[in-house]
Amino acid sequence: MLHTKAPAPAPPRTAHPVREIAVFLGITYGLALAIALALPHAGIAPLVSILVPVTAVALTVALTVPRGERRAVWAAVGLGRSGGTGLVVAVVGPVLIIGLSFAVAAALGVVRFPGPDGSLGAALGRVVLATAVFTVVFLGEEVGWRGFLLFRLAEVTSGRRAALLTGAFHAVFHLPLLVLTTTYQSAGSRWVVLPMVMVTLTMAGVWYGWLRLWSGSIWPVALSHSAFNNVVETVGGAAVATSPVTMAYVTTETGAATMLIVTAVAGYLLLRRAADFERARPPRHPGSNDPGPGPLLTERGRDRSEGDPA
Repeated sequence: MLHTKAPAPAPPRTAHPVREIAVFLGITYGLALAIALALPHAGIAPLVSILVPVTAVALTVALTVPRGERRAVWAAVGLGRSGGTGLVVAVVGPVLIIGLSFAVAAALGVVRFPGPDGSLGAALGRVVLATAVFTVVFLGEEVGWRGFLLFRLAEVTSGRRAALLTGAFHAVFHLPLLVLTTTYQSAGSRWVVLPMVMVTLTMAGVWYGWLRLWSGSIWPVALSHSAFNNVVETVGGAAVATSPVTMAYVTTETGAATMLIVTAVAGYLLLRRAADFERARPPRHPGSNDPGPGPLLTERGRDRSEGDPA
């Protein structure tokens, strides 16, 4: 059983959540497409794209949220809380998922790992440093997806659907890079890679959404995102593959093994940790027919329903 501090209260309702969702997605997808078209062969294109969602949040809040409500929207992002034990879970989850994915690939003979040559310590140091640095970088994405969009969607649907939809919208965000550039996940046929990446990122959105709501902070989400990417890159770089295309089809971010493992994790969270997702739901207005989040946001945000961490 996972334990955490009492969750932060969900943000209040905003005036026009559907409009905010539409404006955010329009700006995000427009900028992502523009970057892919302008930098189709530039290695910096994926890095620049990371900054798009937080830019879209800033513009969306400025354009659609009344001045008196903007502080609450930004406060709900979760930058003001460290996340506590969520920081540990944020790293352990990706390490286990990627480790199992590459273990499947090794068992199938797709990859092998040479014996240690004395550089293991240096490699671990590099991945730890890169993960720490890119945690700050990935705030550029996660402030948008799990800091803003997740809560706007939770105003119009359930917490579980909001997490799934946020993951799906995040997956679509990667399409311009995957289809129009040559520097992002370029191995393998797009007809094979694209469906698997879309499913993997959608299901990963459940993990990231749960982590945001369970920890009460955006920092574990950015850390987990960074850990996933850096562990994949490090382990993939150490592996000797029979073929880069075969490895892409089986493991890494684009592979079937990763897709199935992440889907299994998402299924567990959606079924067994369902109460955690309802923390995204805002308090209902007095006298409203909206059932709201029930007991999840009563008693200063403490969830006393069955299945919540004690």
